[in-house]
Amino acid sequence: MDEPRTLFPGLRLLRRYERKDLKADFLGGLVIVLVLIPSTLAYSELAGSGPIGGIYAALAGTLAYFVFASSRHMNVGPDGAVALLAGTAILPLTGGDPQAGLIVGAWLALFTGIVLLTAAKLRLGVLASFLSAPVLTGYLNGAAVVIVVSQFGKLFGIDLEANGIVQRAIEFTVEAGDTHGPTLAVASVVLVMLAACKAFIRAVPPLVPVFLIALLAGLFHDFRSMDVAVIGAIRDITPQGVGFTLEFDDAARLAVGALGLAFLIFPEGLLLGRAMAEKHGYTVDGDRELLALGASNVASGLVTGFAIGGSQTRTLLNSATGGRTQMANLISAGLLVLFLIFGATLIERMPSVAIAAILTFTGFGLVDIAGMRELFRRDRTTGWIALSTMLSVVFIGVLAGILIGTALSIVILLKQLARPHDALLGRKPGSDSLHDLGDDDEEDGIPGILAYRFYGPLHFANVGYFIDRVEMFLARQKEPVHAVILDMQAVPSIDFTAVEKMRPFYERLRERGFALAFSDVHFPLRESRLARELEDVTRDAQIFDDVSDAVRALDGRDEV
Repeated sequence: MDEPRTLFPGLRLLRRYERKDLKADFLGGLVIVLVLIPSTLAYSELAGSGPIGGIYAALAGTLAYFVFASSRHMNVGPDGAVALLAGTAILPLTGGDPQAGLIVGAWLALFTGIVLLTAAKLRLGVLASFLSAPVLTGYLNGAAVVIVVSQFGKLFGIDLEANGIVQRAIEFTVEAGDTHGPTLAVASVVLVMLAACKAFIRAVPPLVPVFLIALLAGLFHDFRSMDVAVIGAIRDITPQGVGFTLEFDDAARLAVGALGLAFLIFPEGLLLGRAMAEKHGYTVDGDRELLALGASNVASGLVTGFAIGGSQTRTLLNSATGGRTQMANLISAGLLVLFLIFGATLIERMPSVAIAAILTFTGFGLVDIAGMRELFRRDRTTGWIALSTMLSVVFIGVLAGILIGTALSIVILLKQLARPHDALLGRKPGSDSLHDLGDDDEEDGIPGILAYRFYGPLHFANVGYFIDRVEMFLARQKEPVHAVILDMQAVPSIDFTAVEKMRPFYERLRERGFALAFSDVHFPLRESRLARELEDVTRDAQIFDDVSDAVRALDGRDEV
């Protein structure tokens, strides 16, 4: 059952929390934190921030989301797709320095949060629809390639300096002879364990047992003696406020990155939140989720975290293990604090190549070849959008890829608006019922009558097409036409430009001796001010409730 809207749903939950939910929420929180710790370390690497930045992003983001969210199950924190996009904005400004990455990443999170909060204030949640499913599919496949290639150097123990993915791949092929054997051996063992755990342990994601094994290995074996890099000490765990150390030019570049991040974070989060709500029988407020995600990113930025979003893996695990409320996420934050205080030193000796292997395995998990094939099978246009997005992400850049894919989607949408479906109507043999005829059909429609149906609003971009199509069908008729019927059942509205162009068109039809009729004119269109401005040129036209009635009334007339 839906709950009444309130500004701080999390605070209301604390006041009204039912103890019967505690066991399920605690289990959900425990599973979340078991996945959160290794994924946070891995995604911190992608974002170009140190491990502490990822931990603070998870903590602050979870707390802020708890306060404002309408979703009961979604977990917000470091996410692979978001971290990758954040890293493309952070790393060029920091040169890979984690300390600088903390500051730059914090400002990026702040800018992203401000964009999301502004969109929430203006109720722009509808803009999330512009990140279409093909664009998201293409982005995730492209991100998979970027993640895997970005880890080549760490997996093989080679220092790669190139920034672009193609350049890095080329540099790797040149430098492959300098592979550090022990590092590659550790990476190979971790990858094999990840694959084995995925195949044989279905209860938890494979990174959880593998992370624990790598953690224990670091405690009992000195990897530095093999010249294998380790994570090292996490700096002072006291939260640090973001400093005012950003140059204006850098801020402008981060602002552009923040727009791209906001454009990715909200649609992904909203789709995930709605899926959980539908599964568990409640609803989520899109603008409220926008506010919660914005607040989460602002909170993350204030404590030197980086940009964050909804985590599909942790959210689904929370749901699968019985988590019932946002209290599960609050519990996970508490458990993460305990780890930070008592367990942070445990990861110091863990081989850092294990994190690279986890990221590589995660990257392969993002590959969705079946999804790409399905898009091409069902609609080649959407398939090409997905493929173009993927290639753009790989060869041009992550943010550019998203923007290019979105732009292609919008262009196709505009094309559909400018050239919507339409049809000449014909009568089925031996029946009064009518059906659409294709342009290539040999039938000519109804003898003496042109019945035309248009599927879409009439506006400045398509009114010329509407008029041209009617004239084309008139010219194609083998028998003289005495009546023109415009079926308006699929025309919801008309704009100013369309009215101005339809007026002389109606006058020309009347001057040429055609009887003009309209059918299925819906009330909103009929009563709109602009449509009523055409009454002086359509005063002789007949209006029918159904196109079949119009055909029967006008059939057989030889003159107007």
